[in-house]
Amino acid sequence: MHGENTAEDAKTEQIDDRSISLLRANFMMLYFAVPATILPAALWYWVWGLDGIERLFTQSGIRLWMFLALAGGIVVHEALHAFAWARAARLPFSSIRFGFHWKTITPYAHCSIAIRARAYRIGAVTPLLAMGVLPVLLAIATGSAAVLAFGLFFTFAAGGDMLILWLIRDIPSNAMVEDHPTRAGCMIRSLE
Repeated sequence: MHGENTAEDAKTEQIDDRSISLLRANFMMLYFAVPATILPAALWYWVWGLDGIERLFTQSGIRLWMFLALAGGIVVHEALHAFAWARAARLPFSSIRFGFHWKTITPYAHCSIAIRARAYRIGAVTPLLAMGVLPVLLAIATGSAAVLAFGLFFTFAAGGDMLILWLIRDIPSNAMVEDHPTRAGCMIRSLE
């Protein structure tokens, strides 16, 4: 019959906004970043003491290498988001944009299409694991203060990623998630 709506036609897309302003995110990420850096730093200190840390501040060659590693690492952090999203969601790299939000001094990688929550989570956590957790574990095992500083810096830098993972903690892994274009977080898309 013409003019009758079927149940399929009545479905509309619902959007659950799981984002916060970049400025608010820069403050809220501290709830995740501070404990995530203090606890492993305390463990490293308990095992190795302060000698290696003091050398980081007294040897100029080490300071220069640390600065270069941190500056380059910021670019790598965002590239890891992009690589992980592209791989986990089987996306072309053309669907990922990079930029820098000057007001909040925040670099970003932005996935411009909706992907499954599982792939989104993989992309969000990859820099934390690769550049934060793994270097910290290596530093604790070897006593390298430089590797510890690198790992702690990038654990702290992933505080915003940890916040976003918290914002979507209850979202099913197969839900469609779209990176918010201007805020920290994402939008969950569903049909109802």
